Amino acid sequence: MPHSFCSRLLPVILCLALLPAAKADAQIDMPTPIQEVDPDEELPDEPATDDSDVYEDEDEEPTPRRGSKKKPRDREQEEPDEEAAAPQVQPPTTPAAPTKPGETPAATTPPPPAAPVRLPPPPLLAPRVSDADLLAVWERWKEARKKGDSDGVRQGRAGLIKLRDEISASDFDAFSVSLVREAQARIAAGDLSGAVQLAEAAVELSPNLPYARFVLADAYARKSPGSVGSYIGELKTGFGTLTRDPRFWRPALGNLGAMALLAVLATAAAVVGVFFIRRVRYALHDFHHLFPRGTGRWQSLAVAVAALVMPLLLGVGVLPVLLVLFGAMALYLTMAERAVAAVLLALAGLIPLAAGQLARSTAFAGTVAEDVYVLERGGFTGDDAAARVLTRHAAKEARFAELFALGRYQARRGQLEEAVTAFKAAAALRQNHALLLTNFGNVLLASGDHEGAMRLYAEASQADSRLAAAPYNLGQVHRLQARAVTDDKVGGELQRANEALSTAHRLDSSLVGREVPPDDRLLVNLLLLSPVLPQADLMSLADGRQAGRRVEAQLDRVLLGAQGTAARAYPLALALLFFLWGSARDRLQATKSCDKCGRPVCRRCDPELGRGAFMCSQCTNVFARKGVVPEALRARKQEEVQRHQTWMNRAALALGALLSGAGHLFAGLPVRGALYSFLFLLSLAAVVLRDGVLRAPYGEAPLYLKLLPIGLLLLPLYLLSLRGLRKRQTE
Repeated sequence: MPHSFCSRLLPVILCLALLPAAKADAQIDMPTPIQEVDPDEELPDEPATDDSDVYEDEDEEPTPRRGSKKKPRDREQEEPDEEAAAPQVQPPTTPAAPTKPGETPAATTPPPPAAPVRLPPPPLLAPRVSDADLLAVWERWKEARKKGDSDGVRQGRAGLIKLRDEISASDFDAFSVSLVREAQARIAAGDLSGAVQLAEAAVELSPNLPYARFVLADAYARKSPGSVGSYIGELKTGFGTLTRDPRFWRPALGNLGAMALLAVLATAAAVVGVFFIRRVRYALHDFHHLFPRGTGRWQSLAVAVAALVMPLLLGVGVLPVLLVLFGAMALYLTMAERAVAAVLLALAGLIPLAAGQLARSTAFAGTVAEDVYVLERGGFTGDDAAARVLTRHAAKEARFAELFALGRYQARRGQLEEAVTAFKAAAALRQNHALLLTNFGNVLLASGDHEGAMRLYAEASQADSRLAAAPYNLGQVHRLQARAVTDDKVGGELQRANEALSTAHRLDSSLVGREVPPDDRLLVNLLLLSPVLPQADLMSLADGRQAGRRVEAQLDRVLLGAQGTAARAYPLALALLFFLWGSARDRLQATKSCDKCGRPVCRRCDPELGRGAFMCSQCTNVFARKGVVPEALRARKQEEVQRHQTWMNRAALALGALLSGAGHLFAGLPVRGALYSFLFLLSLAAVVLRDGVLRAPYGEAPLYLKLLPIGLLLLPLYLLSLRGLRKRQTE
């Protein structure tokens, strides 16, 4: 083979040797750190080496030069040999010298492989949703229900739930209440299956709405009475949410307190009334002695009645009437009866003060706390609450909790610029607040300021080392950044992300395994944690002072007939005075009741009676003195005594049947009778006030849930009191 021909063929051989060597290099590339974390991550192909100097078309066979004795072989047969020989061939480091002056070199050194190009991290999304958008989806769902479009109903329901999750709202109360009322209409119409479906949809939209749980339990119970666990579980969950949610438990507590206060007032009236019925004849007897001799009984009776009803006619209040009756009866009551009546009247005098304090402690609807509550839940009607908070902020009346809740609401609704303004205003009122810094960092991250977000997360962790949200969000930021840096920096980012997430998992174990949204819809509300406002800050905004003052003023006029501190003090002072007044009965020679026949024992009418006598002169001659009264008169007196005892027993039973405890009060058992009366009247007050004094939003709990516990208390109490009274009479 001539030397000149070999020198011309040498560049072609060298170029053929470089191709399999490049393939071998591509097969043994090490995986990148991103591929170690996410094996499904795809990187772009490396740019191919420009071989246009050698081949015009990479799919065509190279044509041997003229004079070569080697015949071209099939490409499939040559590839194995080339690949086998490729690792042993070293590419030249310098281009081959041209064989003739001015000739272009046939081959050059290939450029080094380019670094892999990383895909940018997926963008963070902050959906901008208003109440109008929610209402539009709701209207489409409602229209589909009217038309019977099952696909439309399913899509509308799924769309609302998706929106609720994307804006991090806890409940859509207004929509669920509409479904609840429709379910109740279905129950009344007998469509139990439809009622169950609507109630389940209401619970799915608002899992923290107790009324939805109660209606679903009712629908389950009517449809499948044997499935006790289903409706009992819903009832238990409903009561649990009722006791945890201040929007519902505060009115419930206020109504219960109002029932108790009404029962105290009614018990005081019942006790004084029963004592008056039993002892009035003796008070009228002594009152007649105050008039000159010859005055008729009817005349003294008319004056006494006028004096007793004078407070009622003047409209001075309920308590003055009761105090007048108690003062008139004090001399004729035992010490136990006076003590019970005095305590009840003193407590009744404190009812206006207690009711005002109750209104202050349980007020929620119409206060600033309700607006903050609506913003924190993030559901429908939040725009109206946000507008009211903005109005107070413009007037420089908004407090930290209002601005904090406003910023969280705006951030979750995608109003990032407005949220920044609210958070800055809140930060001016309270510095280094960990929850505020964390939420502020979320807004900055959604706006694209990663450095600012990480700085705020770090400051939040320093402000409160027990807060898990700040390190968790910081870890998510580092994981996002690890997808955008080069290979030499990705390891450090991933290490920082793991450290932050480990800290968050240690502080809150429930974050372990928390799902993150997919890359195609990476929502900030679902990726990051947004700490909520503490319950104590929310309750501090429930200002019921104005409502408490109104309640006190109204009850002062109705019960006491006057207002002010002195008006509240006089019931206690008069009750104590009348209690002491009753102990002067013997010194004042007040009339007593005969233990046998019930006639008045009056020393003015019969001077022969001793100071400690407890029987009238007739009973003393018949039962205490032997042989003074003939047998016929003795027998007649015994019949009279028997009739009196029978009448007293029957009157006690009648009063006990009318009001539990009243029979015991009439029979001389004041403490037991007062307790029975209070419990019975408390049950009646619950029936009378079943609709509540303080109304909760969206209505009240089902009526059967209120009446069932009342019935369980009222019926056994009623039967027990009658049984005890009857047993005492037969002994």
